[in-house]
Amino acid sequence: MLDKLIKSLLIAETDKILSKVSQNKHILAMHYVLFAPTKHIIRPLLITALSQVFNSEAISIAVAVKCVHTHSLIQDDLPYIDNSNNNSKNQLSCCYKKFDEATAVLVAEDAPFTLASEILSSPNKDSNKRHEIIKSPSQMIGTKGMVGEQVLDSDKNFGKIKKMHLMKTAKLLAAPCKIGAIVGDTPDKQRRALYNYRINLGLIFQAEDDTENYEQALNNLSKLRGKHWSYLYDLLNQAKKDG
Repeated sequence: MLDKLIKSLLIAETDKILSKVSQNKHILAMHYVLFAPTKHIIRPLLITALSQVFNSEAISIAVAVKCVHTHSLIQDDLPYIDNSNNNSKNQLSCCYKKFDEATAVLVAEDAPFTLASEILSSPNKDSNKRHEIIKSPSQMIGTKGMVGEQVLDSDKNFGKIKKMHLMKTAKLLAAPCKIGAIVGDTPDKQRRALYNYRINLGLIFQAEDDTENYEQALNNLSKLRGKHWSYLYDLLNQAKKDG
């Protein structure tokens, strides 16, 4: 029930913000990715829950974090990253497939960040909180967070996997805890405890997701027949040669 309430508030707030902009293709693309049917609204939910009250400030900040997370999903799907056909979170066509690659790049790398920055720097927010609120998503996005993880993901080995999970999944889940605690005037000691708790929960979440993907891969392998096994065998041999 609570997640449906939060989702309806998020959609209303986002629609209100986007309605002020001319409805060109990149705005239509933002509607498509932000309003995609999904159960994954945990980040906005954390902000609103930990702020202790459902006020307009908490909801608008939740929209900003939703924009940042959506950016990561669009970017992962692009041809030069994962080259996905469908977004695994909601089974819709990826943004670059629905529109085109240029639109997806603009929506992923420009529009959500500028919108998030505009929301977070709004002058009606408490100036003492504003600095901390802006700093938190900036850290989860930058070289110590999502961007740094993507660099590791492009050249990964087993030793980097935990660091990758920390920099992206864990921090993307922990930052909303921190932001919600700031909005709710939670004492520093409790903020740190909430942040560290969510970091560890994020690592567990990613491990579970990887296990699920591994089991799905095994299930797909079990369906291979005849020439498919031959093809897979040839690929594995080629991979060994390539070192």
